[in-house]
Amino acid sequence: MTQDLPLPGAVKAYPEPDAADVRELLLDWCGAETEDADDAAKALGALDPAARETADRLYQSIAADMGGRKWLSWPKPPEAHPLLGLYPLLAAVPDMLAFHRERGVDEELSRKVLSDIGEKLRFNRRIYGRAGLDVANWFTGHVRGALYQLGRLQFCVEGPDPRPFVGMHIRGEGGPLTLDAVRDSVEWALEYFPAVFPERYDGPEDMVFMCESWLLDPQLSDWLPERSNIPGFGALFDLQGPGDPAGNRSDLWRFVFGRPEDTPVDELPQDNTLQRSVLAGIKADVPWRNRFGRLNLPRLGL
Repeated sequence: MTQDLPLPGAVKAYPEPDAADVRELLLDWCGAETEDADDAAKALGALDPAARETADRLYQSIAADMGGRKWLSWPKPPEAHPLLGLYPLLAAVPDMLAFHRERGVDEELSRKVLSDIGEKLRFNRRIYGRAGLDVANWFTGHVRGALYQLGRLQFCVEGPDPRPFVGMHIRGEGGPLTLDAVRDSVEWALEYFPAVFPERYDGPEDMVFMCESWLLDPQLSDWLPERSNIPGFGALFDLQGPGDPAGNRSDLWRFVFGRPEDTPVDELPQDNTLQRSVLAGIKADVPWRNRFGRLNLPRLGL
């Protein structure tokens, strides 16, 4: 809830970006499309005083928890301002870069982290037909220094201190999810996190990797062809708990079909093998579920 956020200016002055800053950051650092950068710069000028105050408070929540774990809880953007959460994120880029420099993170990785914003802007446009960032709070992990893109996978400091686990996340534009790519990413993370966060991880032996995703649903192996990388990825994890028995419509509609959750089943696209396979399961009343699991390192040969 908005009332749970810090008050305006409670931590430090909000460095509200201007239109030129927004456009430059999106194009030069976030890999956004020109259309999204132009629309975001234009929408900044349309923010009313209440929206600007909310943006200030969102920024304060970032500045108050640099180096924190996971991502922050933010209210959903108002219908009139679907890009509202973007502006405090861009304002926090200098804070993120300063944190990265202090931890020895090079600029290439900083840019890789921010490129996820450009991807999600593209994704929002495909789903809703306009510029927007409906999961802006996800990026509070990026700009607070909790999440990093290491090869194919993203890794985020999650779970309780002093030895938090590392959450694994999969970008849609990251390329094939092959076992070799996964192994390379995890090997990198085993070295990276103890080096960047020595106060949290003494070494690779302290690392526990966890993942929660529809990709871990073992039912997928019954519907996808043997050549698919997805069942192989899911098999790397020791699953914990049965998952929600009600299923997981929202993530499937979003990540598999790229459609709003209210899209009727008969209107879902069938453009690739994954979509056709999952849709066949939906029509057969398969309760597709998100599953939570711990990565079994020996299965990766690590």
